[in-house]
Amino acid sequence: MSKAEFLLELLCEEIPANALSGVREQLQTGFEAELREAGLAGVAVAAYSTVRRLIVHIADLPTAQPDREEEVTGPPVKAAYTSDGSPTPAAVGFAKGQGVAVDSLRVVKGPKGDVVAATKQLPGRPIPDVLAEISSRVVRGLHFPKTMRWGRGEHTFVRPVHNVMALFGARTFAARVPVELYGVSASSGTFGHRIAAPGRIELLKAAGFGAYRTRLLKAGVEIGPDERRVILEEKARALAVEVGCEVRPDPGLLAELVELVEQPGMLRGAIADRFLQLPEEVLITTLRHHQKCLVLTRAGHVAPYFLAVCDRPDDPDALIQRGNEWVAGARLTDAAFFFAQDRKAPLASRSASLAKVLFHQKLGTFAVKAEKIGRLAETIVATVGAKVDSKLLARACELAKADLVTAMVGEFPELQGVVGGIYARLDGEDDAVWQAVYDQYTPAGLDGALPRGIVGAAVGVADRLDTLAGLFAAGEIPSGSKDPFALRRAALAVVRICAEAPLACDLAAVTRAAFALRSDGAGDEARLSALLDFLQERVRYYLTTVAAVKPETADAVISAHWGVVPDDAARARAVEAVRSEEVFSSLAVAFKRVRNMVGKSGEGRFDGALLKEKAEQELLSAVEKVEKEVQRAVGHADHVAGLRSLAKLAAPLDRFFTDVLVICDDGDLKAARLALLARVEKVFLRLADVSRLSAQ
Repeated sequence: MSKAEFLLELLCEEIPANALSGVREQLQTGFEAELREAGLAGVAVAAYSTVRRLIVHIADLPTAQPDREEEVTGPPVKAAYTSDGSPTPAAVGFAKGQGVAVDSLRVVKGPKGDVVAATKQLPGRPIPDVLAEISSRVVRGLHFPKTMRWGRGEHTFVRPVHNVMALFGARTFAARVPVELYGVSASSGTFGHRIAAPGRIELLKAAGFGAYRTRLLKAGVEIGPDERRVILEEKARALAVEVGCEVRPDPGLLAELVELVEQPGMLRGAIADRFLQLPEEVLITTLRHHQKCLVLTRAGHVAPYFLAVCDRPDDPDALIQRGNEWVAGARLTDAAFFFAQDRKAPLASRSASLAKVLFHQKLGTFAVKAEKIGRLAETIVATVGAKVDSKLLARACELAKADLVTAMVGEFPELQGVVGGIYARLDGEDDAVWQAVYDQYTPAGLDGALPRGIVGAAVGVADRLDTLAGLFAAGEIPSGSKDPFALRRAALAVVRICAEAPLACDLAAVTRAAFALRSDGAGDEARLSALLDFLQERVRYYLTTVAAVKPETADAVISAHWGVVPDDAARARAVEAVRSEEVFSSLAVAFKRVRNMVGKSGEGRFDGALLKEKAEQELLSAVEKVEKEVQRAVGHADHVAGLRSLAKLAAPLDRFFTDVLVICDDGDLKAARLALLARVEKVFLRLADVSRLSAQ
């Protein structure tokens, strides 16, 4: 059977850049799922996009849909048959509706019990008809960050649709597929670049997708994001080399620029020398966030140039260049003015104004927050046991939020924290202080640099924990996909700072302290428990993603104890390193029996004099030895050695459970044996609950 291909293109008004990468994935997965359902698995689906187009190409399609079977479920068995097995009217009606004989019905398992089912024979349909239905379902099911209505309001999509092209054929596009989307019926052609070649491009009888791409390229449109990226990178590099510079790496902005154009162009603009006196962070933020411009550097410092993207290959009259320079200059002039205004007073003088800035309606002002951060940071440092100058820590907490009332942050909110750090440095504050202020918002979740130094780490964790504790105490708890305050990201940042700074505080303990500072007594226990579970889940996520251990390994570590994240990660990696060793399979099973028995019958009361049998004496001797070895291993952070010491209990435990009846009639002896098992449990739980590994 010859192979055919399908091409769908929606031509729209300019689509926001942040929507395009996600919609390409939705188009590909949506078409793949629908094609499988239609009995057309194994075809090749590819999605493309530009700022004005959404495109799907499907290759290796058959020219006719194959016949297939479909199972349809019907009423419950109790409703379909009488007690003597005769079909009821419900069964007869179901069979008639499916076009099958009633005696061909089968009984299958349904989600709520046994139901009757019929197998229907579905004849193949013309592929264009199938593709038309699939296209409508997939496109109308797309999700965008924002949508809009147009016309009389009857259509809702990311942007108004101007043209739909849908073509099908083998070797050439021989037929138009009858798709209608948002009031636009499919045609057999499209249009070129809006400025460079706006004319219509007819594609009926064209030689497939290759011809489509070639004609669009000639009309100034590159549909491939990867290809546009390469072009932009090459042009940026060439423009930078011309002035002896390098392009400051900015993969996030480059990915956005790729989505802003159909015909990738790049131009270089100049920055007036007077603006180079501004802090580089201000220059970069102004150009990057407000102008979407790449920054050039020379010898590691910002150079007086920027690169702007344009949706055309050149700028012969330099009009686009001059326009970008004018706007960038205006923005930098604003930045220079705000910077000069802010520098008329030291950063510390602004802290009092935080009493007028609301953090949250239920949690008070930023002045209150700064005070809570200071108290919590002291607690964190105390639990770590680090030698930190308490005056520097208090000063960093006092200044942390002061830049929120500066003119610069008012105009450039992306610079909060950074501006405070710059101003604190210019005011002559200690390095530990200004760096803590500067770094307070990094990392963002699992991404970004870590705070510099113990003061910065403590301030960053204290700030986020105060936010988490305060909002949980106020009942603002994330649910499902709803997380308006980005608390998941804040919790991940806490875990990462603790793990990698490292900041070896007891996260569970300092979370309780943070909650106590924000609690009003209403529903405290449930909300605190929810917060601890929330953080524990973020620790588990860190272990399974960043530490890259298996989920059951993470569960084994967390089930034993959690909170000192560097230790949690070290124990998880140690468990992962030794869990494949043969002895651990039997050890996991034995320890599961220990946990079950102690959990059901209690920890008993230890009396070694009552333990007379050889197996229990051997286990007691082994436990005493292993307790010392584990204590020594944990003290040296050698968790692998500690786990291998636990392995020495495998054989004694096996003999104990074979030879000894723990739940015996002698109450004192039973208590002594349970207490022995409780000692076994405690020594295991210093490292991991290996019973969680028994599934391996």
